[in-house]
Amino acid sequence: MKGETRAVYSVSELLGSARSILESSFLSIYVEGEICEFNLAPSGHMYLKLKDEKGSLPCAFFKGSNQSLTFKPELGMKVIAGGTLTLYERDGKFQLNIRSMEPKGLGALQLAFEQLKKKLLLEGLFEQDRKKPVPAYPRRIALITSPSGAAIRDFMKILETRVGIEEVELFPVTVQGNEAPLEITTAIEKVSSMNRHDLLVVTRGGGSLEDLAAFNDENVVRALANCSIPTISAIGHEVDFTLCDFVSDRREPTPTAAAAHLAPGKDEVADRLSHIYHRLQEAMVNHVDDRKRDIRELANTLKERRPDLLLDQARQDLDYRTESLRAALMAGLKDSRANMSRLTDMVKRSTPIQRVKYSIERVKGLEAQLQAYHPHGPLKRGYAIVIQKKTGAILRSSKSVKAGERLLIQLEKGNLESEVLPSGPEEGQRTLF
Repeated sequence: MKGETRAVYSVSELLGSARSILESSFLSIYVEGEICEFNLAPSGHMYLKLKDEKGSLPCAFFKGSNQSLTFKPELGMKVIAGGTLTLYERDGKFQLNIRSMEPKGLGALQLAFEQLKKKLLLEGLFEQDRKKPVPAYPRRIALITSPSGAAIRDFMKILETRVGIEEVELFPVTVQGNEAPLEITTAIEKVSSMNRHDLLVVTRGGGSLEDLAAFNDENVVRALANCSIPTISAIGHEVDFTLCDFVSDRREPTPTAAAAHLAPGKDEVADRLSHIYHRLQEAMVNHVDDRKRDIRELANTLKERRPDLLLDQARQDLDYRTESLRAALMAGLKDSRANMSRLTDMVKRSTPIQRVKYSIERVKGLEAQLQAYHPHGPLKRGYAIVIQKKTGAILRSSKSVKAGERLLIQLEKGNLESEVLPSGPEEGQRTLF
């Protein structure tokens, strides 16, 4: 119609108006859906989409709000998101600005527990081969717990009946609440760096999953896994399990059980000593019996072989050989005397010329014998004398020299110098002139 006034909006004015209507109408709402898209921006903001069977809803979960999450949003996860419905004016996009989020069905703490457990399992922190052996008789114990809780009273009461523990050093911490994870982590790292204790025990009484949340904190769990000394986790009741239980070197179901198993009791030690004493006594008796049996066997062997008879026979043989030797010497002496007597008579009866001839023949005979035994005699027959140059000793065997050793070879006329070369085991040493 002519004269009718039209309301004309700019794009930004219309989007702004729509945004105001949406935010005032849906200021605080909760939406249930499945995460079908998820993106974590470098700024820390999360951008995702929630969907159901008929549609999808873009969402923004800004860093200031998502820092309180105790679990990690994942694709396919069904959640309940609380926030404000709004319009992102730049793109004209309808979206939900999330202020809080919780998993649907499974609680947030339980989901965070399962997610971190899976992560640490894949890293190998639960593997048995990485765990340190817990000492059977620890002397110095580091105890991390609340100084006012029931756990420390039960723990110390049982510990009074144990044997061999010289010192229990308490590192007091808060065991639940927002400050607990940092305090527990710091205490574990301090004990690890001190390296003066034989064992670290982390303990507290039972409680709900929320009460035990500090012992499922990733920083606490990693600090316990990286501790330089053996660790025991004794958190909650027998039905309670925390991630600290999985990474510690040994898990005890309760604080009292941890104290009871730290070291043996007095009665147990007495039983062990009695058992060891009887085993030692039995071993000594068996050892003595074995030695007695050996002595009897040796005595029987000695009796059968009659060494006294063997000795008597040896004495008799010695007497016989001594008498034979004496008789042989006397006979030789008698023959020598007879020969000397005949020679004397012959000299007396001979003329001076005959005596001279006889002396000459005697000297020639002795000279011939001397020449026969002279070392130069074999040289004239083509033999040689081999002398070790280093020691001057005459060489009689190839085993007496080593490879590389220098030798002197004496011939009838002149000398030669040679070097011993190595050869095969069957050939002996070879000589190189």
